[in-house]
Amino acid sequence: MLKSPTITNKLVGKYNQLISQLKKGKDKVRNFLKNLVKFNYPKPKRVIYENIAYLVKFPTYLARKYLAQQLKNKQLIDKIEPQKGYLVINNLEFPPLQKAQEYAQERLKSTKLQDLIEKAAGKHQYLLALPIKQELTLDSPLLQLALNPDLLKIVTEYIGILPILNSVNILYSPNQTIFEHSSQYFHLDPEGVRQVKIFIYLDEVTEDSGPFTLISAEQSQKVYPVYRGGRLTDEFVSQLVPPTEFTPITGPKGTMILVDTSSCFHFGSRPGTEDRPAILLQYISPFAMIFPYFGWKRKTRLSHLVQKDTPILERYLLGASWF
Repeated sequence: MLKSPTITNKLVGKYNQLISQLKKGKDKVRNFLKNLVKFNYPKPKRVIYENIAYLVKFPTYLARKYLAQQLKNKQLIDKIEPQKGYLVINNLEFPPLQKAQEYAQERLKSTKLQDLIEKAAGKHQYLLALPIKQELTLDSPLLQLALNPDLLKIVTEYIGILPILNSVNILYSPNQTIFEHSSQYFHLDPEGVRQVKIFIYLDEVTEDSGPFTLISAEQSQKVYPVYRGGRLTDEFVSQLVPPTEFTPITGPKGTMILVDTSSCFHFGSRPGTEDRPAILLQYISPFAMIFPYFGWKRKTRLSHLVQKDTPILERYLLGASWF
C-alpha cells in the first residue's frame, strides 16, 4: 500500500531535521577539538615538543643561533629578566617607535571603529585588529620598528635564538563588555615555551582603560601544575597567587610592554570608562607548537613580504628561510 503524500512529507521533514542536527553536532565536536588543541598546551608538553624540534631541525637551530650572534654588537636598550618574564619601557626616545606610533594613530583616525565593532562577531568585539595586512611592506613604519636590531636584541636575548616575527597589528579595545571564556580572563598563550609580545600604548592607559594585567613568570609557576589550558577566573588564580601579584600595566602614551605571554598569566581589555588602542608585535620560536611537524609544514604569516634582495637576517625573521 502506498504511503500518502502527507506521511511522506513528514518523513522527509524528520529526515532533514535529523541530518541538520547531525551536522550541528559534528560542527560542535570539531570546534571543541579545535579549541582543545588550541588551548590545551600545558608548559611541560611545550618544553618536550621544542626539545624534540631542536634535534630534528638542528641545522635550523644552529643557523638561528649564528644569526642571533650578529646582533651582539647592537645596543641593548634593556633586558627581560627570566624570573619576571616582562619588561616595561617608558619615555623611550627611539625614532622607529615614534614613526610607528604616528602611523598607527593616523590609521586609527581613518578607520570607522564603530563599524569594525559591529562587524565583529560575538566575543571578538572586545579586541579588534585593524585591517592593515595589505598595507604592510618592509618599508612600512610598523615593520621598520619590528625589524629594528636594537629592539630585536632584547627579544633574541630572551628567547635564546633568532625568532620569527609572527604578527604585526594595530589593536583596538572598546572596553565595553566582558565575554566569558575570552582573553579578558587569566590565561597563557599556547604557542611556545617562550615568546615575546610587545604592546605599545597609543594613548595614556590608566586603571579605567582596561589595562594589560599580568603575573610575573616566577609567580605564574604556582599555577602551572593545575593549568590545563583555557581561561581562569581571578577567584581561582587568587587561591594560588596573592592578588597583590596581579600587576596592571598603566603608563603614558608610548609605553612599551615586552612580555612572555607563554610564561606570564595575563588578561586585558576588561570594561572601563576609556578605550585602549595599541600596537602589537609578536615574536615566537620557529620550533614552537604553532608550527606543527617541527616548523616545516606551515607558511609563516609575513614571509610573503620577503624580496630577492632582503638580507638573510630579515628573511629568517619573517620565516622565509629554512635551513
